[in-house]
Amino acid sequence: MSDLRMAIMKVILVPPVHFDVKESYNTRMRPDHPCGKPDKKRTFLQWARMASTAIHDLGITAHFIEPVEDLYDMTFACDPGFWVDDLFIPANFWASPRKPEVEHFVKWFRDREYMVKHLSPLAFFEGGDCVFVKNKIIIGYGENRTNLQGVEEVASIFKKSRVEKVVPIRRVTEEFYHLNSVLTYYPSADLIMYYPKAFEDSAGEQLAFNFPGTRIVPLSEATLFRKHPDFDGEYLYSYALNAVERNGKVLQPYCHEIQEKILRDHGLEVIVPEDGSSEFERSGGSYRCLMMIHNVTQ
Repeated sequence: MSDLRMAIMKVILVPPVHFDVKESYNTRMRPDHPCGKPDKKRTFLQWARMASTAIHDLGITAHFIEPVEDLYDMTFACDPGFWVDDLFIPANFWASPRKPEVEHFVKWFRDREYMVKHLSPLAFFEGGDCVFVKNKIIIGYGENRTNLQGVEEVASIFKKSRVEKVVPIRRVTEEFYHLNSVLTYYPSADLIMYYPKAFEDSAGEQLAFNFPGTRIVPLSEATLFRKHPDFDGEYLYSYALNAVERNGKVLQPYCHEIQEKILRDHGLEVIVPEDGSSEFERSGGSYRCLMMIHNVTQ
């Protein structure tokens, strides 16, 4: 078994006690739509299944931050910053309603004596735009969420560190506003899967150049979209790439047979918990969004 499989994987989770869709700052947030509001009981059951699967099946070690009233999106724990080794970089959120989440994460890290490095006010940056791959960090940037200044300031922080390189990739649609919704790295198989239509045309070449030896697989719209049964059959993105992998097991909310075959062929087992993540998808997120992962350089 490889070192990557043996390493302890730590995450931060925030229970969805106050989760709701109150306004819209992405294309999936539709509070006035008949299918736009999450069901409270179903939300917590879906989150509990996700957390249980992560802890018991994937062997992840979970830490918890107390949810805060009126911070409806705080359960999307991935976004308020990026955690590498003994360093935490807090987010500069693009969406104003999410900005107050950051102080609660900063406190958690400072209480545990982590180094915390803030970016300048105009450097927008969100943890959901980062994917850690073999001591390098892919950062998605675009018209909203993380901007190029944010990428540059993060890269500057890591210049004298064990992080080898920051790889910026430009997102080109408002629908896919976070990198980790449309690009996943599966460390046990050294595999990247991504949705090309979410990025500039050169994204595949950039990935191949920066990650030689890593298998890079583009997935089609037919594989990643579906007529969603919880949204009156509306044709929507499935969040199949908003996934978490550890020890050869992949946690994701949906898996088309084509994607499942590719994963199986790379020695990976797919786990799709009962009832999926529909309630969180009403706010534009799924399992990977719900975890802040501790990324560890090798």
